[in-house]
Amino acid sequence: MQGLHHQQQQLAALLTLALSKGGGDSASSSSSSAVNPSSSSASAAAAEDDEPSRLTAINSLHRAILYPQNSLLLVHSASFLSHGFSQLLSDKLYSVRQAAATAYGALCSVLCSILMSSSGRQNHVILGNLVDRFISWALPLVTNVNAGDGTAELALESLREFLNVGDVGAIERYALPILKVCQELLEDERTSLNLLHRLLGVLTLISLKFFRCFQPHFVDIVDLLLGWAMVPDLAESERSVIMDSFLQFQKHWVNSLQFSLGLLSKFLGDMDVLLRDGSLGTPQPFQRLLALLSCFCTVLQSTASGLLEMNLLEQIIEPLNKMIPLLLGCLSMVGRKFGWAKWIGNSWRCLTLLAEILTGRFSTFYPLAADVLFQSLEMDNLKQHVRVGKITSFQVHGVLKTNLQLLSLQNLGLLPSSVYKILQFDSPISQLRLHPNHLVTGSSAATYIFLLQHGKNEVVEQAMTSLIEELELLKSMLGETSCKRDGVNSEVGCIKYSKPELFALMKFDLKVLLTCVSVGGGNSLVSRLELDALCLKRSQRLASFIVEKLNPFNLPVQGCVEFQANVVKILGQLTIVEFLNKCSIRKQTKKKDTVNIASETFSKDDDMNDGLPLLIFDHLQKYSSLLVKALHKSSPLAVKLEALQCVYKFCEGVIDLRDNTNATNYLCDEFGYVAVVGNLVCAVLDAASDREPKVRSHVASILEQLLWANLIHPTHLYAISEVVLEKLGDPDNEIKHSFVRMLSHVLPTTIYICGICDWGTVNTCRPKFGNSCNLDWKQVFALKQLPQQLHSQQLVSVLSFISQRWKVPLSSWIQRFIHTCRSSKDFSLAQLQETGSSSVNGVGLDIKVDEDILERICSVNILAGAWWAIQEAARYCITTRLRTNLGGPTQTFAALERMLLDIATVLQLDTEQNDGNLNIIGFSYAHLLPMRLLLDFVESLKRNVYNAYEGSIVLSCASRQSSMFFRANRKVCEEWFSRICEPMMNAGLALQCHPATIHYCTLRLQELSNLVASALNDKSRAQVAENLNNIMGRFSEDIWRVLRHMALALCRSHESEALIGLQKWVTMTFSSLLTDQNNNMSNGKDLGPFSWITGLVYQAEGQYEKAAAHFTHLLQTEESLSSMGSDGVQFVIARIIDSYASVSDWKSLESWLLELQTLRAKHAGKSYSGALTTAGNEINAVHALARFDEGDFQASWACLDLTPKSSNELTLDPKLALQRSEQMLLQAMLLQIEGKVENMAREIQKAKSMLEETLSVLPLDGLVETAAYAFQLHCIFAFEESCKLKGSQDKQQLSLLSSYNQVLQFPINRVHQDCNLWLKVLRVYRTILPTSPVTLKLSNNLLSLARKQRNLVLANRLSNFVRDHALSCPEARYRDFLMKNLQYEGILLMHAENRIEDAFTNLWSFVRPCIVSSASVVFDVDVNVLNAKACLKLSDWLRRDFSDRSLENIVLKMLPDFGKSDISSLGSAACSFSDDNLNSKPNVGLIVEELVGTAAKLSSRLCPFLGKSWISYASWCYSQAKASLSSPTETALRSCSFSSVITTDVLPDRFALTEEELLKVQTIVLQLLQKRVNSEDLNEEGVQCNLQLEYSESLSNENYAKALVQQTVNIIESASGAPGTGSSSGKCFSSVLISQLQKCFLSANVGLEESAMLASVDDLIDVWRSLRRRRVSLFGQAAQAFIHYLLYSSSKHCEGQLSAFHCESLNQKTVSYTLRATLYVLDILLNYGVELKEILEPALSMAPLLPWQDIIPQLFARLSSHPEKVVRKLLEGLLMRLAKLSPCSIVYPTLVDANACEPEPSEELQNILSCLPQYMIHYKGLQSLYIGFFGKSKLYPRLIQDVQLVIKELENVTVLWEELWLSTLQDLHAGSLS
Repeated sequence: MQGLHHQQQQLAALLTLALSKGGGDSASSSSSSAVNPSSSSASAAAAEDDEPSRLTAINSLHRAILYPQNSLLLVHSASFLSHGFSQLLSDKLYSVRQAAATAYGALCSVLCSILMSSSGRQNHVILGNLVDRFISWALPLVTNVNAGDGTAELALESLREFLNVGDVGAIERYALPILKVCQELLEDERTSLNLLHRLLGVLTLISLKFFRCFQPHFVDIVDLLLGWAMVPDLAESERSVIMDSFLQFQKHWVNSLQFSLGLLSKFLGDMDVLLRDGSLGTPQPFQRLLALLSCFCTVLQSTASGLLEMNLLEQIIEPLNKMIPLLLGCLSMVGRKFGWAKWIGNSWRCLTLLAEILTGRFSTFYPLAADVLFQSLEMDNLKQHVRVGKITSFQVHGVLKTNLQLLSLQNLGLLPSSVYKILQFDSPISQLRLHPNHLVTGSSAATYIFLLQHGKNEVVEQAMTSLIEELELLKSMLGETSCKRDGVNSEVGCIKYSKPELFALMKFDLKVLLTCVSVGGGNSLVSRLELDALCLKRSQRLASFIVEKLNPFNLPVQGCVEFQANVVKILGQLTIVEFLNKCSIRKQTKKKDTVNIASETFSKDDDMNDGLPLLIFDHLQKYSSLLVKALHKSSPLAVKLEALQCVYKFCEGVIDLRDNTNATNYLCDEFGYVAVVGNLVCAVLDAASDREPKVRSHVASILEQLLWANLIHPTHLYAISEVVLEKLGDPDNEIKHSFVRMLSHVLPTTIYICGICDWGTVNTCRPKFGNSCNLDWKQVFALKQLPQQLHSQQLVSVLSFISQRWKVPLSSWIQRFIHTCRSSKDFSLAQLQETGSSSVNGVGLDIKVDEDILERICSVNILAGAWWAIQEAARYCITTRLRTNLGGPTQTFAALERMLLDIATVLQLDTEQNDGNLNIIGFSYAHLLPMRLLLDFVESLKRNVYNAYEGSIVLSCASRQSSMFFRANRKVCEEWFSRICEPMMNAGLALQCHPATIHYCTLRLQELSNLVASALNDKSRAQVAENLNNIMGRFSEDIWRVLRHMALALCRSHESEALIGLQKWVTMTFSSLLTDQNNNMSNGKDLGPFSWITGLVYQAEGQYEKAAAHFTHLLQTEESLSSMGSDGVQFVIARIIDSYASVSDWKSLESWLLELQTLRAKHAGKSYSGALTTAGNEINAVHALARFDEGDFQASWACLDLTPKSSNELTLDPKLALQRSEQMLLQAMLLQIEGKVENMAREIQKAKSMLEETLSVLPLDGLVETAAYAFQLHCIFAFEESCKLKGSQDKQQLSLLSSYNQVLQFPINRVHQDCNLWLKVLRVYRTILPTSPVTLKLSNNLLSLARKQRNLVLANRLSNFVRDHALSCPEARYRDFLMKNLQYEGILLMHAENRIEDAFTNLWSFVRPCIVSSASVVFDVDVNVLNAKACLKLSDWLRRDFSDRSLENIVLKMLPDFGKSDISSLGSAACSFSDDNLNSKPNVGLIVEELVGTAAKLSSRLCPFLGKSWISYASWCYSQAKASLSSPTETALRSCSFSSVITTDVLPDRFALTEEELLKVQTIVLQLLQKRVNSEDLNEEGVQCNLQLEYSESLSNENYAKALVQQTVNIIESASGAPGTGSSSGKCFSSVLISQLQKCFLSANVGLEESAMLASVDDLIDVWRSLRRRRVSLFGQAAQAFIHYLLYSSSKHCEGQLSAFHCESLNQKTVSYTLRATLYVLDILLNYGVELKEILEPALSMAPLLPWQDIIPQLFARLSSHPEKVVRKLLEGLLMRLAKLSPCSIVYPTLVDANACEPEPSEELQNILSCLPQYMIHYKGLQSLYIGFFGKSKLYPRLIQDVQLVIKELENVTVLWEELWLSTLQDLHAGSLS
């Protein structure tokens, strides 16, 4: 109780504080100060200063009253609290009274609740009296509205708190009196709006808490409130308060639904009445309309919300449907009469509410609703109403947002007709697209996008159709605009559109159309496949529309560059979407194939199942022509950039798809792909020479993406490499650097696939500058004199530049130089006479070029400009007859000679500097490019001088004066050119220009040969013998020196055949001279004077180990050392070091260096002993590299410290620059290993800088010379990327070669391949990615290359590396395959090392699971390919190496493996082998043949696309079939002994008749004999029967019947082995056999009539045919295998051209195999076509037609002459297919045969003739299509007639008229004599 008392004291204190200044009573100040000390300190303050504290006290009391735990306290304190609140209600401050009234209401409400829950009655009366006193106080005050002192408001607030706080059951009895008082207050007109607000709060509370009490009075109260709402001058905010209270009556509206609906109808009726009143025009009716619409919307919203909560919304739908038309009409009429400025917001709310209620059902009313919405916009645009204010942009924006809400609320109920209505060109939404406010245009675009991304496909289709039709309309309007300047009147009114506006609308339409193909998540009920299909359909539709109707390269689109670029961009995006959706659909619908070796069905790669390569091909075939047009040089810049971006995005998509699917295959070899992608590549390469730097800068990244995506066919790699190399001459440094980086990627990739070979300019994809397809800009400028000509001052600048006296940058000099060149048209007649233009009488080669070719090329290639400058300078020297600024002809020659000598001097000085004090480049003393251009200038001068006095068919003729001058001084010129041959050779050597070195060494050797011959011929025999030593002393040193230079240059150019030819020539030319010098020298081939050239041949072929062994052998004998001399020994030592370093065979090098020291000691005192040292070779750098490879990094640093100080300095020598760059890269790798990253970047930059001078001249040299530098750049960039990406997950994508290497299925091309370059790359990869699949794959391929090049030590070392690191490979699948491939490579390596038995044993262990049991075949394509190669290799080795009899045991040991397999699976002819069988020594030859066939066929099964497998199996089948004919040989298999693979092919009963056939023959023969008996014996039937039985029994036992049967069998079996129809001299085999059988029966005295005998013979012929088909069945298998080979090998042919990544020898080999296979099939067809018709007919139908074009004459030769009609028909079908494919190929032979046939052509030939015109028409259609894509010339339409005319003319010229007359006269003479 103490606690209760304490709480009462607290309440009393609060109440005292509240009453401290209350009422009129004066309270003591002491009490106030005790409660609130802070107020006492401000005694001078006014009474209002205590208001906050008093309000705080009242609020504290209020909270204490509401606290549920204080119920007991309130019971005991209610009296004094009630009394206190009563006092506060009369306080002076209104805020105090208001707070007290609220707290008073709460107190009474809580007391009611206490009374309801209390069980005691002692306080009931007191508490009840307190509540009653409160009610009696409040209710009268509420009705006292005239007091004006706010007491009514206080009473209402107190009652609201009373109703709000109390429980419903406790205060319900007071709710009705309160409600009645409120109702009276509503009826009282004196009620103020302020009081109305509080009244509405009380009513709302009663409606929510006391539903039963409020419901009976609901209608009356609503009527009263509506009366308030309809007050004319009521503010909108006040009306909204009433409307908000309506929303709180939600349950009552639903409970009184009929009243609600009736009220809605009444509202509409009142609105309609008001609108029909003709006296409108004042604001009052409009305000009433606003009130009615607001009431309608509020009642509708409240009713609908209530029904929706109760799930009874359907009850209002039908009545509402009837009201909507009237409502929409009213809305429209109000807008028209009163304007939309104030009405528009209410209309938005109403329409949105209707759409929310009706959702999909609103679609039927949407057109009317849209009319209402857009009516405001139309009135705004047309300004038809005078008193209507213009609506704002914000309201326009609101209209569009409301319309978008209406559309979205309809969901899938939206009608396509509505879409058509709102998207018409004259619709407001369409017009607002040109609105100046961006919010409006954004809302308009949002509407279009919403419709185009709608979930209902019909809506999207209609939106697309509307926009497509609009685009066509706009296009037609653009056509009209071209005739008018201001604009064009649209079809919907007088609105005019300018050309920019029309383009803007079209651009808008295209952009929004693009959104319909970018469907997001969509409806979850719709599968991803369906969404992709929809997007695909839409993208195809839009793309086809743009291509057909808005082609960016046709007018009027072409007239606006911005719009044209936008169309290209949109089209590119659509095509990407189409491609990606196709891929997605294909991926989702694919079904994996099963593998069944027995049924010969195979799995395909996942990528092939996805169909990605085919999809890529189809996409490029469809759209590449447009990209080619967009990239044309005449296209605008913006269009080119967009086209390049399209290509880039497509490549990105392909890369992402390949990465996601782990695809490795690509369809680059398929027919047609090369032509399609070739045009695109050619266009991109053309763009690389575009004048705009932006275009050129994009090309490098585009080419990189194309390579990364595997979209470039290997035939195009050389063209790309050449163009990229040429781009090193770009004047823009950034572009140049990007192409330098690209060169480091593309050239190694090219060499990886194609090998190192210089294809020159014979390329189909590189840009052309002349009318000859084989000319590039260097040849054009050298052969063609352009209109631009030099003047004397320009010649001075050219000579100054190449003589290193011109110090200006090359770029600025060339641009200015070409700009100042004058055209020949600008020369005056006097100038032409003075200089003598060489183009006046020019004939030369007819090369047609564009007039601006010089500016066009040189603006993007300064090297081309420099090249043209020196060529033109050489021509100018001819014109001026060598009168230059250097002096006259003699002085000019002398100056040029000094320049050439300076080249070797300067470079030698640069090479020999060791202290680093002299840096030629650093002091700008010299540069490499002028030296290189000097070399070309002298060569061009020599060419033009020769042309001046001799003339040429390719060069323009010199002027008459020049020609006369040089003819007169011909001998002088020739002597000078002979004199500078040595300086030119030395300059070529110094510049590492191998072609120049080879050329001038050749000239020098020829000159030396002539000098030696002349010296020998000038002396007599005796004098020759005496002076031979003098002659040798004069020439031998020069011969050896020049020969070494030339041989080394040929070696570095990989010209092995040329080296062999050089060795033979010098042997014939100089051997006598050089051999006599050493009389004691052996004449053996190995120790000959030129045997060292053989070592260079090995080096040129990449056989470095063999070369090292050969050179080492040369140092072993004293004779060879003496013959080579000191220089020769030094040369050989350098080659040995180079050979060992090229294969990184450091152990052998160390061993040889020790051996070299021994040799030096051995030959001490000899003339050549001083040369037996490594001096002159940078051996320390080699040792540093060796230590690095061995992992001894400190020793590597120590060796690097021993290198010269100048190793870090820049140099001009290209070879030295490469060596120093490699050393800098080695130092960077060492720094990375040691963790010194801060110094690493400096070393990498040095490595790049070393190559800058060399890179400036590489475009003039070619790809072969560039290869080493490109590989070094690749190593630098790869290492640099690894440093940047350290710790990143992207290290697997380190460089372009890495990604390209991962997807290549074939190994490194071994043709013209240098493993030295790849070992450098591998060294870097091993450093940065030692266990990466890229590194391991490269190592494995290098292992294969090393084995093929006989570098066996290297191969073993690589094998060990792969074996050590393969297990650390992160990819499990690749790791397992790598180990298996390593096992296979190890087997091949054993065979290469002549370990034949080990190789056979291990190879059999490798392939045994596949051959013995098909159950061991895996479903991995890569493994199957490897197994197929192994089987093929086993087959090849068995054929080739079985001559070694020691292998018999190995073969016999293979047989038990078959015996352990399932015998039943081998077929009936199979047998098992045990030790007993082995001791019986079976025919090993037959076993080998069976193994060969088994391995070959299994190889074709495991890898069906491996052509070698098919050709191998076909050859085996053919040889077996040949061996199985008339006299079977020992190698002919009669049956399969152990193999189940070839059981179906090698039929065991093909040599003899089966038992069933023997029984049939016996029956036929016995029937013949029976018929003879029947004809001779009794005629009586009964007797005949008895005799017949007796005779038959006796006949079966008679010898002559058996003999006749056996003789018949022998005849049939012998005839079944006939060689073939081709060997039968035109006789039919069946006729010959019939004749033989008839003779047999006649000799047996059968004695039957011919008809009876022929019937039996026909039956025997059927038996023979059955046996014959079995006998030649292997020919059928061979034909099928040959056709499979043609089918898969033809995939490497593209449009009739072989892939360029094969070397010429391999191409010839492939063509040879193809031709052989085709001829074999023809041979089988001609000889066995009748028997094998069922096999050959379907096989020929699938055979590729391209190989058959080579043997068309052979086909026509047998078309009419073959004796068998079946064969003729097969030939006819084949020729018909050829005619359909290429009519031109068979027109001539067809017409020739038709003319030669007498009296008329055969039936088959007539059929071809009749179909030929039809095929020609079809072919012309295909040709026109081909022309559209590839720009070929038109096919001549009268081909047949022209061919006939040619044939006739050929017949005419075959016999001359004179011969005809002579023949006629001879005939007449003979006739007269007779």
